[in-house]
Amino acid sequence: MSGGPLPEGDVALPARPAPPHGRRHGRRLELDSGIRVERLTGAALADRLEELATLRLAVLGEFPYLYPGSAAYEERYLSGLGSLPGGLILAAFDRGRMVAAVTGAPLDQELDSLRDPFAHAGRDLRSTFYFGEVVVLPSHRGRGVGTALLEVGESHIRQDGRFASAAFGEIVRSTDHPRRPKTYRTPDAAWRRLGYRPEPEIGGTLSWCDGGDREETAKPLRFWVKSLS
Repeated sequence: MSGGPLPEGDVALPARPAPPHGRRHGRRLELDSGIRVERLTGAALADRLEELATLRLAVLGEFPYLYPGSAAYEERYLSGLGSLPGGLILAAFDRGRMVAAVTGAPLDQELDSLRDPFAHAGRDLRSTFYFGEVVVLPSHRGRGVGTALLEVGESHIRQDGRFASAAFGEIVRSTDHPRRPKTYRTPDAAWRRLGYRPEPEIGGTLSWCDGGDREETAKPLRFWVKSLS
């Protein structure tokens, strides 16, 4: 996650994904599936702020996040990210309805709890872009929407020219967690197909109070990194 709570037989996979197929209309990209991806900034972000906050809260309340959050906090966080130099907010729409989103920012502008693990491992913060949560409604999971968002996000940061790698953090929950759905599957395979690899030497934690709990607990993070070179 970025600035908030974070989301858990090696095989040969392509190091870089193919560019997303679709038609561009200014800041918008319409994928062949009919899903439209749009970068939200300025007035467009302001118009969609409540819808985006609602989407994030719905998904972040699920396992593995279990993050209760609040609409007021989400809207403040997203507004700040939208005005941050290098901040990125992408949303996917199906027939005008927002169904998925991803956020991100240069790692050197992130929280200490996200920067410090990379700094301690000797990584260059200024050349790393950090993706936050990829949130997708249940109705649109398994259709490649989250993958497309990351691909479009990578396209944006490649155009910037100063980033050598992209990274994100994953919440690590125990396999016997009492609130883990029996049908839950980690998206590890999809991340690997996109060229991301876990970095065992980079570790950290984020703390928040799980929904229904009374006290904050530290959640271990596993960081995944991809070379953009």
